Amino acid sequence: MAEGSRKPGERIVILGEDDNDRKTLKVLIAALRPDLPAGSLRDLREPITLVKGVPPERLPTKATKVSAVLRAYNRREPIRCVFMHEDADDFDPAHVPLIEKIEKTYRSLPWPVHAVVPAWEMETWWFLFPTAVASLHRSWRAPDQYLGKDVGRVRDAKERLRQCVRPAGNRSTAFRSYAESDSVHIAKKVAELGLLTPPWAARSASWLAFLEKVEAA
Repeated sequence: MAEGSRKPGERIVILGEDDNDRKTLKVLIAALRPDLPAGSLRDLREPITLVKGVPPERLPTKATKVSAVLRAYNRREPIRCVFMHEDADDFDPAHVPLIEKIEKTYRSLPWPVHAVVPAWEMETWWFLFPTAVASLHRSWRAPDQYLGKDVGRVRDAKERLRQCVRPAGNRSTAFRSYAESDSVHIAKKVAELGLLTPPWAARSASWLAFLEKVEAA
C-alpha cells in the first residue's frame, strides 16, 4: 500500500471466525506493516461466517448481508481494504480453494478483499515459532516437534498445540495449558522477538500466503 495512494482516515477492516482470531490478525498485520498509521486497523465482531458451511445457493445472500455490514461501517469510517479470515480445517493446500472462494464471493465489494486461511486453525502457524510460544508461560515446553517440517500437515492444530506445550510426564491437573485467548499474546511475542522474517522453525504454505496478502494489501 503506497503512502501516496492512501487517503487520510482510511481503515483496514478485519473479519474473522472469533474475537481471538481477529485480534491476533490485527497484531500480526500491524507488526508486518509498520508503515500503516496507528489506529488504521479495525476488527469487526460481525459477521463471523463468510463462506464455510454456506450452501452455494445461499452464498449471494450471505455476501449481500456482509456487504451491508461493511457499507454501514464505511459510512462512519472509510474502508481501504478488508481482510477476511476463516480456518481451512484441513491440510494444506486446502487453504488455496478457500481463499479463492472467499475472494470470488466478495469480489463485488468496492474494496480489495484479502482472504486469510490458515491450515486447520491459526494454531498451525504457532508451530513456526516454538520459542515465542514457550516464552509465554514458564511451565510450557517449546512445541518444537515439527522443526523443519511442513506444519500444514498437522491435524487438529489447536488440540495438538495443547499437547505439545505440556512437558513430558507432567500430569498435574493444575497445569496451565494453551487456551485460544493465548493466540493474541503469542502473536505479540512473535513480533517482539523479531521472528516474523525467515528462517522459520518449520514450513507453512498458508503462512506464506498470508504474508503475501499483507504485503499486497
